[in-house]
Amino acid sequence: MNRRLKLLLVSKSTGGVASYIRMLVKGLDREKFDITVACLSENGQEFAEELRQNYKVDAFSLAMNRYKINPLTDARVLIQLSARIRRERYDLIHAHASKPGFLIRIAAVGTGIPVIYSPHNFAFHEGSKPLVARVVALFEKFAALFTTQIIAVAKHERDLALKYGVGKPELYSVIPTGIDPVLYQQPADVLEIKRSLGIPDTAQVIGTVGRLAVPKLPIDFVRVAAELKNDFSDLHFVWVGSGPLQEEAQALTNELGLKDSVHWLGHRDDAYRLYNIFNCFLLLSRWEANPLVLLEAFSAGVPVIASDNLGARELIGDGGHGILVPVADVSAVSNAIRSVLQNPDRASAMKRLALEEVSRVFSLERMISKIEEVYLEKAISL
Repeated sequence: MNRRLKLLLVSKSTGGVASYIRMLVKGLDREKFDITVACLSENGQEFAEELRQNYKVDAFSLAMNRYKINPLTDARVLIQLSARIRRERYDLIHAHASKPGFLIRIAAVGTGIPVIYSPHNFAFHEGSKPLVARVVALFEKFAALFTTQIIAVAKHERDLALKYGVGKPELYSVIPTGIDPVLYQQPADVLEIKRSLGIPDTAQVIGTVGRLAVPKLPIDFVRVAAELKNDFSDLHFVWVGSGPLQEEAQALTNELGLKDSVHWLGHRDDAYRLYNIFNCFLLLSRWEANPLVLLEAFSAGVPVIASDNLGARELIGDGGHGILVPVADVSAVSNAIRSVLQNPDRASAMKRLALEEVSRVFSLERMISKIEEVYLEKAISL
């Protein structure tokens, strides 16, 4: 290869997908790849600026509503992307998430540019409404015709797509999301963090990080706190993240007399520090593809309890480094928390096994290496 490959990453600009993009632009070999990032959806301008400043890559933003189809704005984004990729003549495009992935694959038709697609949880995931799933699958089947490779973050994601008839098995690679554990293992002043949040020094803390939205079951989070409030002398619950259910969750917190023990922190740029105060991490989602927050908790040495959805099951299985509970079963979650907090030996074993799993399967270096292999194999200029 006598020059760097011109790589365009196309992604939404928030949540776990944005974190994934940060890992890519930080980890990819800059001697091999000249990286540009198209930042779509809300927070696009801020995300583009962050990538330019912190990671020294070219980045631009286009306004797109990632939750709804808007013929006018979506057509404008499609036209702008089409013009951009024809002008810049990229060697390779890697699209992330369903709507950005669909738009850029259509925009690239006729260019001859290979397009790799990472859905990060297909919109016909478990728990989706059957009619919606079938309609979305039709769009994905159509877009798959113009896709060079689909990178799934988990085996269950690939298997579900094939069940819906999206592409052939040879179209897929499975590359689990990786993580650099160093950020989550930095020393922190636990007492200072607790005091800044109004949490007593000796309190045990149950925490989670995620969007306050229906799939994440924040109302169940409050009900778990209510069920356990009389079992422990000083137990606090912390939710890091914001979203449309924030008012409802806070109202139920007040109604159940939990205002002093359930803490709603909203978005935090220092979420990685807060893992240090957690005695247990909860993920109550109805569905997940490959939840990055579980890898973060594993890396931080925090015992994990998660709903038994496909994504969490693939990360935890029966390996002993986490506990799976039935989805939306408040009593089962409460019992699992009791088993961790009342059994220090079990908690210690979970921490050790989780760190081993991160090192063995979910290293960031392994993820980047596998993705670079796909890039170099599929790019039009070598």
